[in-house]
Amino acid sequence: MSDQNALIRAAIGRLLSEKTGAAVISMKESVAELLAMTGAVQTVETLQDLLLEMAEVRGMTVMLDV
Repeated sequence: MSDQNALIRAAIGRLLSEKTGAAVISMKESVAELLAMTGAVQTVETLQDLLLEMAEVRGMTVMLDV
């Protein structure tokens, strides 16, 4: 796993931890927060895929409002 990918996964983990207990989180807001936190060079689609994957593992629902 590249350093950038590890950074993004860590940022997604922090973001999801902050939103623990939320019934639904916004894809649009979450991706914007991730871009601001990481300055990620990945595409928005990559961030969306990782966010969905990690949220699913935590049993969270992501509203696809992009």
